[in-house]
Amino acid sequence: MRKFTCNTIFLLLAGTFLFTACEKKEVMDYEGVDGIYFDVQYGADYGNESLWARQNYTYVSFGSMEDTVVDLKLKIGIVGSVKEYDRPFRVEIVQDSTNAVPETEYTDFTEDQVIKAGENKTYVTLKVYRSARLTRDTARIQFRINPGEHFTLPFSEVGKIPGRWNDTKATFVTGCDAAVHDVFFNNILERPAGWGANEYSAYFGTFSPTKYQYLMDVTGYPKARFEQMALITQGGLGTRIRTIANKDLIAKFNKGYFRLQKGDADGWEEWVLDEGGKMMWVPTITWWNEDTLPEELVKLYYKPQE
Repeated sequence: MRKFTCNTIFLLLAGTFLFTACEKKEVMDYEGVDGIYFDVQYGADYGNESLWARQNYTYVSFGSMEDTVVDLKLKIGIVGSVKEYDRPFRVEIVQDSTNAVPETEYTDFTEDQVIKAGENKTYVTLKVYRSARLTRDTARIQFRINPGEHFTLPFSEVGKIPGRWNDTKATFVTGCDAAVHDVFFNNILERPAGWGANEYSAYFGTFSPTKYQYLMDVTGYPKARFEQMALITQGGLGTRIRTIANKDLIAKFNKGYFRLQKGDADGWEEWVLDEGGKMMWVPTITWWNEDTLPEELVKLYYKPQE
């Protein structure tokens, strides 16, 4: 099980408020009811938390990990003042913007939340799960803060924050309302680090999720092995994977070819296909290339019986 903790530090200057990452449980006073907002931020563990960007959404890629369940912690912060009493509020799921299946794709979420006495933050927690449909679909959960009687929602939109950089990822389209936070997750395979610096690899050819899954199936290697670039490029693993795939693809091609020669026009169905219906290919195969369709090979090799 993997755990994601999402923390944010806001620096809002020039007429707004200043928040800093420190152990002191203080926030700046301002006129009116105290405010509350999603304070979600994440970055590399070795990085400087104060420089991490604000995140409009959280993305969990099961396609890049072996885990089947991930624990999420979504930070919620306040602006105003720390109180000596508990202050309840709610976090609701926006059903019109949510397609994740409760109890199957997420559990352990509680609407009733509280900023405890003496605290300036809390965390919304839940578990998200890998499901069969997520190999092709992306699940989404949209959370919205209902502030209750103790808080307002002061940041309907957060723009460029002086002194901090903002996240620029646009994989998913979301708004800038700090009272809303989206969680996206899927199991769509992504190009691993060991595939190389771009979509093409001298060992594996052009990346596709279908080819990546095929290489894992035929070799028995887990995703973690493909993520190790040094192992792929220097340790001979890339050559070994390509060799195994090459032998398997050729063997299945020959089996289909034999059926064709026996007059079975469907022999090509033995062949392994990539996305787009093209022949699965790895470098060193010379009988076809990445753009070859099986029908083209049928024309070359199928000889109907007289």
